[in-house]
Formats: sequence, C-alpha cells, structure tokens
Amino acid sequence: MKKRRIAVFNCFLWVLIFVSGLAMECKAEIVYEAKWKGFTYSSYYEEEFGIYSHSRIRIDNYEGNARELTIPRKIKGKKVMEVNSLYGAKNLRTLHIPNGIEVRYALSLAPKLKKITISKNNRRFKVRNNALLNKKGTKLLGYPGGHKTMKVPDSVIAVGDMSCWYAGFTKIQWGKNTKRIGRYAFEHNHRLRTLLVNKNVEAIEPFAFYNCRNLRKVILGPNVKQVSYSAFEDCGKLKSVYIYNEDCELDTSYEGSLFPKGVTIYGKEGSTAEKFAAKFRLKFITIE
Repeated sequence: MKKRRIAVFNCFLWVLIFVSGLAMECKAEIVYEAKWKGFTYSSYYEEEFGIYSHSRIRIDNYEGNARELTIPRKIKGKKVMEVNSLYGAKNLRTLHIPNGIEVRYALSLAPKLKKITISKNNRRFKVRNNALLNKKGTKLLGYPGGHKTMKVPDSVIAVGDMSCWYAGFTKIQWGKNTKRIGRYAFEHNHRLRTLLVNKNVEAIEPFAFYNCRNLRKVILGPNVKQVSYSAFEDCGKLKSVYIYNEDCELDTSYEGSLFPKGVTIYGKEGSTAEKFAAKFRLKFITIE
C-alpha cells in the first residue's frame, strides 16, 4: 500500500512538472512589437534564475529622419539589449552606441551611415577606422553601410560571421593580418563587382559571399588555403575565378554550390583548381 501511494505521488509530481513546464514555455513565447520615437522594437520573455520576466528590449528598425542618433539605453523603462536592424534609417550619418548594447551587422544595413562612436570605457567593443571590433581589435563585428570602400583595420584577424549583411561596398581592402572571412560575412552585398582576396587571408567560410548577385570576378591570392561550400553560391553573374594557390582546398560537398555554373576557373597546371574544374565540367585556363 505504501509503495502504491509513493508511485501515485511520483506520477502526480511528474504531471505537475510537465504542466508547469508547458506554462513556462508558453510564457517564453509571448512576443509583442511596438513603436517609440521612430524605433520599432520587440519585447519577449526569457528565463532568468528559473523565473520568467518581462526583461528584454530589442530594436528591430529605425524609421526616423535623424542624421545623428544615440541608441536609447531604455525604452519605456525596459533595458535595450541589442539592435537587430537599421535598414529604415535612410538619413542616418552618425550613430552613438552606449555601453551594454550590441549592434554588429545592423550597421551595414544603414545605407548612409559613415561614423560610429562608443564610450571610452566600453568593456566589450572598440571602434577603429570606422569598424566595430571586439575589445582586442582582432575581430571585425560590423561596419557602417554608408562607405563604398570597406577598409579592414590591420589588427583584425577574422571578419566575423554575418558582420556585413546587405552592405553596399564596391571594394574591400583587407587588413595586413586578416586570415579568415566568416560565415555569411558579406551575404547579399549587391554592389560588389570585383573581389580581390589578397594579403594574408587564408580561409573563406561557408556562405561568405552568398548571393552577391553582381559579382563578376574573384581573385584568390596565393595565401588562400581554403574555400568552403556555398561561399559564392547564387552569385549568378560571376564569370571568372582566379585561384593562385596550387593546393587551395575547394569544398566539393555539393555540386554547383561553390561557384555558379558557367564560371571559368583560372589556375596553375596540376592544381586543385584544375581538378575542381574537371570534376564539375567547368572551363579551365592555365595561368603562370
């Protein structure tokens, strides 16, 4: 009888936990959008110390006419944690970013933004040559979308994932120490026509230049050791790819996903580039 009571109690306990979990899960999904002084923002519930509380504000857009703007620390008493997009900021030229707020790839979405500032005592980020960097200056996190030429600071080792979505750059100048271009870093950069990857860049990660639809020519310097799958997928106007590293690792996981069909590959005789072209029946031209 005692064992039966214990079993019934345990069963009741598990049901209670399950129902409570569902209730908490429902709370976690509550989201609303609102507008405030040109900002569109969303607020949602998240778990903190086992308690769900109305704690987080994310700015999803700005559609005001300001040429100079400071991201608000709070909106209606709720703390702003991140900025997801600034694509509606058509006139914005200068942006001030307070401590504790993440902006990152939202910078490249502002079409006329040229200058960004952060407080000197910011513990997480720094600004150098218009670029938003991590505190050590080794990773590029964002870049204002109002520049035609993107100049990567020499301290940068890696261009971060999704750092320059939908940017309008026509030219990219790599830093002397840049070695890696992250995932989705320049996805949908529709003004880029020629891409020169020189200096010390070694690796181009998946989808790095996905859907750069006006890209015509890519030149990969002798230090480029690896180009991952889909790095140049959906670049429909791409016609010429020069690969100067004889042993460059070209990801062949998916046919047609690295470069579009109809592209001409230029490379050294006997190189991995020549083998890649042969495998996918692409035109190959030998270079010295």
